Amino acid sequence: MDIYSLAATFMLTGVVAGILAGFLGIGGGLVVVPLLAFALPYAGVAEQHVMTMAVGTSLATIIFTAISSVHAHHWRENIVWPAVYSLFPGILLGSMLGAAMGSQLEQFWMMTIFGCFAVCMALYTFIGDRWIKPVWDYNQSRSWLSLVGFILSAISAIVGIGGGTLLGPWLIWLGLEPKKSIGTSAACGLFIAIFGSMGYLITGSSATDLPEYSIGYVYLPALLGIIATSVLTAPIGAKMASYFAPRVLRIGLGIALLLAAGKMFISIY
Repeated sequence: MDIYSLAATFMLTGVVAGILAGFLGIGGGLVVVPLLAFALPYAGVAEQHVMTMAVGTSLATIIFTAISSVHAHHWRENIVWPAVYSLFPGILLGSMLGAAMGSQLEQFWMMTIFGCFAVCMALYTFIGDRWIKPVWDYNQSRSWLSLVGFILSAISAIVGIGGGTLLGPWLIWLGLEPKKSIGTSAACGLFIAIFGSMGYLITGSSATDLPEYSIGYVYLPALLGIIATSVLTAPIGAKMASYFAPRVLRIGLGIALLLAAGKMFISIY
């Protein structure tokens, strides 16, 4: 594939990711990782590095989209910053550990973990909100937050997502109201993306068989192409979503996640 076709592929990935993110409310990484897993081999990425680079690049793209999200939530006073401060130590350690683990996993295990994670998230979109109910008073459960941040950020760094998809339901379960849970998890997602992508940059710096224009396990042409188009198309997807019932959107999200999981499992076998 020549350089122009490759650039078009990454920009198209950003278009699809942006529209689906806006239309279905799906975390960017859940869209970007499987699309990059398809496109990166055409950029000359060795098979053993495809999933690792897809995850590292996905986390790097999330940094840019998360900044605008955090700004909007902060302006609306939806971020509980004391909760973010409590989560931060766990996020820092978990993100770096997750990146270190992800960079060492074989291709088979990376695809298997992502596929299973996507299936679990698909099931959650269908029935999960019936289970996620507040069970504790938030002010009495803050001691849990650093541990929660550590576990969920490690998982997020391994599969290449910002973390809001996981942290939001947990914060609700710990007693934080839904609107503030979304804003707080968005702020945490920014830190997960920053530290997670840094981890993939560091662990990939010693690899000798990465393609040109790579910084560690982050592939710059893919990063720039996805950012350039996803920022423009996400508002289009969000506008499209206003014409559909929430139940339709949830079904669409579940189907998209199952397709992403299917792509991974087919690639394995």
